[in-house]
Amino acid sequence: MSRQNELTSQDFNLLSCKLVPENFSTAQLMSRTALIDKMYRQRKKHLMVLNAPAGYGKSAVLAEYRQRLLAEGAKVAWLTCDALDVDLKRLLRYLGEAIAIQSPGFSEPMKQLLEGGEVLEEHQLLERFVDGLKQIDGDLYVMMDDFHCIRDCSFSGLVGRALNQLPSQIRFVISTRFKVGIFCAAAQGDATCWFGVDDLRFSQDEVREYYRDIKSIQASDADIAKVCTQTEGWITALHLASLIVPSLSRRFTPTSSMPGTERNLADYFSEDVLVGLPSEIQHFLNVTSVLDEFNAELCNALTGREDALKNLRYLCDEQLFIVEAERQDGWYRYHPLFAEFLQRRLLKAEDPTHLLHAAAHWCEARGLFEKAIKYAVHSHDYAFAAQLLETYGWKVIAEEKIYQVLGCLQDIPTEVIQEHCVFQIFFAWQLAFEQKYLESESLIEEISLQLQDASAETMRPGFLELLAATQIVKALVLLYQDKLDSCLKVTGQWLKRAPASQPLFLACLSCLQAACYTLQGAYAEASKAIFTARSKLSESQSDYLSVVASLIEVCLCKELGELRKGAEIADRARELADCFLGEQSRVGGPLWLACADIIYEQGADKDALSEIDQAATWRDVVTPVELLNRGQLAIVRNRFYEGYSDQALHELDEWILSLHAPGYERVYAQAMGCKVQFLLWLRRPNEAERICMQLKQHLATLPASRHASANISLILAEARLSLSERRADKALASLEACLSEGDSMPTSDRNLRVSLLLSVACWRKGNTDRAFELLRTLVESGVSRGYQRLFIDDAIWLLPVMDAWIASDKAHAEKWQYLAEMLRDQCQKFSIDYQELEDNQDVSRREREILRFVGAGLSNRDIAQAVHLSEATIKWHLHNLFSKMGVRSRTQAVLKGKSLGLLSEA
Repeated sequence: MSRQNELTSQDFNLLSCKLVPENFSTAQLMSRTALIDKMYRQRKKHLMVLNAPAGYGKSAVLAEYRQRLLAEGAKVAWLTCDALDVDLKRLLRYLGEAIAIQSPGFSEPMKQLLEGGEVLEEHQLLERFVDGLKQIDGDLYVMMDDFHCIRDCSFSGLVGRALNQLPSQIRFVISTRFKVGIFCAAAQGDATCWFGVDDLRFSQDEVREYYRDIKSIQASDADIAKVCTQTEGWITALHLASLIVPSLSRRFTPTSSMPGTERNLADYFSEDVLVGLPSEIQHFLNVTSVLDEFNAELCNALTGREDALKNLRYLCDEQLFIVEAERQDGWYRYHPLFAEFLQRRLLKAEDPTHLLHAAAHWCEARGLFEKAIKYAVHSHDYAFAAQLLETYGWKVIAEEKIYQVLGCLQDIPTEVIQEHCVFQIFFAWQLAFEQKYLESESLIEEISLQLQDASAETMRPGFLELLAATQIVKALVLLYQDKLDSCLKVTGQWLKRAPASQPLFLACLSCLQAACYTLQGAYAEASKAIFTARSKLSESQSDYLSVVASLIEVCLCKELGELRKGAEIADRARELADCFLGEQSRVGGPLWLACADIIYEQGADKDALSEIDQAATWRDVVTPVELLNRGQLAIVRNRFYEGYSDQALHELDEWILSLHAPGYERVYAQAMGCKVQFLLWLRRPNEAERICMQLKQHLATLPASRHASANISLILAEARLSLSERRADKALASLEACLSEGDSMPTSDRNLRVSLLLSVACWRKGNTDRAFELLRTLVESGVSRGYQRLFIDDAIWLLPVMDAWIASDKAHAEKWQYLAEMLRDQCQKFSIDYQELEDNQDVSRREREILRFVGAGLSNRDIAQAVHLSEATIKWHLHNLFSKMGVRSRTQAVLKGKSLGLLSEA
């Protein structure tokens, strides 16, 4: 149908403010650099849509993106839409004027067309407009802010066709509050990119910057994390949260939270979000606000209607603070602040207990036990919650749903917990996750006695499984405390007692056994336990336990020296965890930590290291200190060898301070051994020697058989120190003794490291054939297994041997030359010339000792008295030392000694 109303100059007053973006105050506007960069990379797309609810900063982002394009020399037209632009002629007139600012003369033909006497159909007007765009030279970006104002226009069906006819140099950038059908249909095309809520919300770093630089608010990391969780990066809520911060201190206080019922936010929801919504939608929002997550079927169960699917689609299209739940098709949730506001509004109108009851029974009927337990607790029906836990508690544990249950059990009164034994079991889990091991272990013993004394008649179905579950908690607590023998005793007893009809329980116990055996160095037993766990998992279904088994197997592969196999297992486990448990799964962090050594050994990339770093600092759930140590040392080692030695040493010292408690002996030894290696690279042998002595004293009172791996760390540290001091005989003796007492697996990680230093010691002692044979075997086996850092981190000792081997065997020169170059590069990073270091290889321990006294300023007579030698002998040693070092004076000797690492301090 033709549009009969003509647009004339007399009835059209051009508003110039629509042709430029709002003048945002730079003092209150934070740059969104990361988002703008992301948009800029997509600048060639013909259609870019920013789609998010009110308050996500779409207009500000669009204005900043415009400035970025203008700075790059692009032409950018701007139009802020309003409700009157539903008239196509008015909209095209404004677009023509906006484009004319960048391409002068463009608006005149369009103005004549619109104001002339010719009556055209809407599709003809759009075709003429597109024809005009084809005449523009060069790229042009047309930005249309607040497009949702004209989403109900009569010509919406024609816009999609017009977009497909756009010339290649024209690009539209649209911001809209609601989902617009024409853009949703185009969103799948290659020429379209879409930026939604996830892109526009503030990240945690941006929240920190916003409060610090824009709002001048002092906030700790905990404050930032809290407000991020509450607001989910919603910018309006972040601003409102800043208003309740005390004006004088400008600090977050314990009461500076952002509840959904806060007055300003409640007014915003009432007046800007809910106003004008149909009454049935408002009722739907109230009723479903009691649900953490919901789908159409659950909503129908609560509302007693059959229109939930239609209502959910409406809410999604209107972007009314509803988002899809992670990894659950057809499930949704409300923004936390919006949900809290709705819940308070519902509470004023009616008691929501009956809704929570209905939700609990609906979830139980569909096998969503953790949700059923949660809603039962929220409705204060503790008897029903206890019954659900008794019946389905083990399944909740086996499927990694325990964390969701523990969160709601914290609201149960103490007297109720004492009344129901099943609540005490889960409270013991909570204590374990809070690292209150002794309290957890004591409570477990008490619960076990109660359950064992109970008669079979009084036990409800599922109680036997819960009794077994308490032993899982006990074994975990023992494992986390490094009480490996006790953990093996508990798992061994219950593996014999558990019925074959409980494969998940058996698999869990076998996983714990495998972890203990791996830490003890009993790799054959660990492999058997993993095999048992895998066979039991094949009889049941638990993605969580499958990932846990893979986690332990990755650690075992690292100890066995099978890096490539371990990396493959970790990749498959990560895919399984992401696919079935979600990217934020609780087992995801420990899995990254388990393969930290492997990632580092293979030459870690930055993305992998950032994942390890995040997992190493995550304390949301307790993680064995063994895994934390793997991650921490991988990060520190990488930082040190990348040249940040001071920072790495500081972080390592901070970590070591937390490792003095009983049960941390192995981890403490690994960290101290790492520190010795760092200090020797920095040519500070005296400090390294003191660290070795501290570690030796620490381990002296402990049984060597129980702490074999800790003693290996000490042997490696002492061997490196001996090699640095040119005491190859001492290193040779200790390393050979270590190998003779070692396990029967010659290619284990431990034996590879010992054998590598042994090859250096043999070469130093003149046993070239054995040194080269060891090195050849190590290089061929290690590289094929994925080792790289094994060689690089010991380059300061290995490089001379490597060069000598390659020089003596031309067949290997080309094949392994790249490895020698990597060792050389590592030495250069620390300004070490290994050839210069070799000049002092004949300096004896006595000569080093005398040189230290010289550096301290002692005279020959004083030195003689200190070492109980004659003054003539001291002069003879100094004569030999000067000759070896190529110096002529005591001062030159001290300076040369410091440069060679013979003395780093007096």
